[in-house]
Amino acid sequence: MSTEPSDSRRTVAVGIRRVGDHAMAINWQDGSESVIALRDIRIACGCAVCCNELTGEQVLDPNSVPDDIQATRIAPVGNYALTFEWSDGHATGIHPWEHLRELADRCQIQ
Repeated sequence: MSTEPSDSRRTVAVGIRRVGDHAMAINWQDGSESVIALRDIRIACGCAVCCNELTGEQVLDPNSVPDDIQATRIAPVGNYALTFEWSDGHATGIHPWEHLRELADRCQIQ
């Protein structure tokens, strides 16, 4: 019997797949699926290039991210996150599962 709280299953990814050129789907351990626009993931990057390290304030101008941005590479970071290489040349952000689930809750494509 698991001692994990059932809410933790919301942020454990069990599968990912591309949805066309501009979105990705994440299957979660709780049985749900989220489809997120890649542009939304790129804009939500929390790395030091995109956010002020001291304040957490976003410095990336969302208008500078092309509508047709693509992930040229998506790779796991351990068992807790994904990293992306983007068609705009950006490649330094790490997106933990918790971050992606929160983003999906706000921005999921229907």
